[in-house]
Amino acid sequence: MFLPSFVRVAVAGVLVALGAAAPAQSAPRDNSVVVALTEELPGFDAYLSTAREGLVASRHIFDTLIERNLKNGAYEPSLAVAWKRIDPLTWEFTLRQGVVFHNGDPFSADDVVFTINRYIQPEAGARSPSWVSWIARAEKVDDFTVRVVSKAPYPAALEFLSGSVSIFPKNYYESVGQQAFGKKPIGTGPFRLASSRGNEYVLERNERYFSGAKSRPRVERVTVRVIPDEATRIAEAIGGGVDWTWNISTDQIKQLAAVPHLQSQFGSTLTIAAITLDARGRAREGKSPLSDVRVRQAIHHAIDRRKIVETLLGGDGQLLKTFCHPLQFGCAADQAVEYPYDPARARQLLAEAGYPDGFEVSLSSFRDKPRAEAVKAYLAAVGINARLEFLQSRASYSKWREGKLDLWYGDWGSAGIQDASAALSAFYSFTPQDGFRDAEIRDILKTADNSLDEAERIAAYGRAIRLASERAYIVPMHTIVVGYVSDKRLNYKPSPDGFPRFEELSWGDAEK
Repeated sequence: MFLPSFVRVAVAGVLVALGAAAPAQSAPRDNSVVVALTEELPGFDAYLSTAREGLVASRHIFDTLIERNLKNGAYEPSLAVAWKRIDPLTWEFTLRQGVVFHNGDPFSADDVVFTINRYIQPEAGARSPSWVSWIARAEKVDDFTVRVVSKAPYPAALEFLSGSVSIFPKNYYESVGQQAFGKKPIGTGPFRLASSRGNEYVLERNERYFSGAKSRPRVERVTVRVIPDEATRIAEAIGGGVDWTWNISTDQIKQLAAVPHLQSQFGSTLTIAAITLDARGRAREGKSPLSDVRVRQAIHHAIDRRKIVETLLGGDGQLLKTFCHPLQFGCAADQAVEYPYDPARARQLLAEAGYPDGFEVSLSSFRDKPRAEAVKAYLAAVGINARLEFLQSRASYSKWREGKLDLWYGDWGSAGIQDASAALSAFYSFTPQDGFRDAEIRDILKTADNSLDEAERIAAYGRAIRLASERAYIVPMHTIVVGYVSDKRLNYKPSPDGFPRFEELSWGDAEK
């Protein structure tokens, strides 16, 4: 079986040297933790970033109306203590009293109504409009009662309200404006932003945090350092410069298991990896080989996805059949048309489409360079020359959204939303990241997104998945499994949705 050749930058020698030379461990930091993430934030506005690091920051600074319990799937109180459906379009929420924002302002219905009604407006610039585009308006009933009205029946309303609709303080936001708010945010969350400078920001425990679905923080301070380079993050972890980090590759996680003062572990996520194809030809003024379904099908056949999972992910990752996570409601993967690895068939399809000698494409990726290099090599084997550009996630995703790429090998985490609409409708409903604009699929997804009948929803998602796979718009790759490394004395258990909960961190035997 063909496997592209590429060189993985090894840090094994660094691990052995640093691990052997590591000094005896000092006492844990004074009830504080230093963590290392991978990307600098453009700001702290929860609606203006789809990067995982941005969502991590916002989850600790802000709260949503409700939270999903990751163990049993139930929705639990957060800023709202009770909720009920008034009619097919309307949910009513009773708000928690006595909550204050980090600056001391009291929380009320005005803040909920202001935030939602602002960010459903296109001019607000929400980076993922599908999070809120289903909402028609929010209404104030009284100081501690609000109603959220959808444009059409929306069965995933609670799911989105629990995962992606953060609440901002109306008075503070209006006084400073959107830009300043993104730099110095105020929320009700378990941590407040104490400082932010360059590649570092500091979260301090909110001593007045209410007891809701999120726990009160066990550590007083979390210092977040941005360290893009994996080898540097590993060296810092071994040397004691950071207590916790993530996005460590499979091979390094397995080697780090030999370092005695560290714990290395894998955690599942709702994030999926896929290659989106510019069927509309946005990057070529409408004249692209990718507009031909035979070319898109050829690309599907050209890539040995299973070998990438087995070799580059060490088997840690699930091969996908379609563009949604198997755990998401409505992800009817059994309806997808599959394309087995068959380079001969790929070359035949290219010849039938008029490209016997292949062609050149632009390809961007960001998370794992060896995976992207493998895809590039597989494409080259059938005559497609991919100009690979490896960027940080925000820049790579922006180029796809702006129609500047032929192929984008990216990840999509659905903001932790356990509903297929968070993936399928985000990419097939004429959104900025929709590189296909297939009206038939869009209309089927409208039925799936708006029906209150679960069986009808699943059937509609299945039809959309079958059409999308027949037309080969996206090459589904695999689920993402995240590698975590931390000080062995730090209590940390990966969350099943892939979002770290810093409020649950603790040192030693405390609340294991």
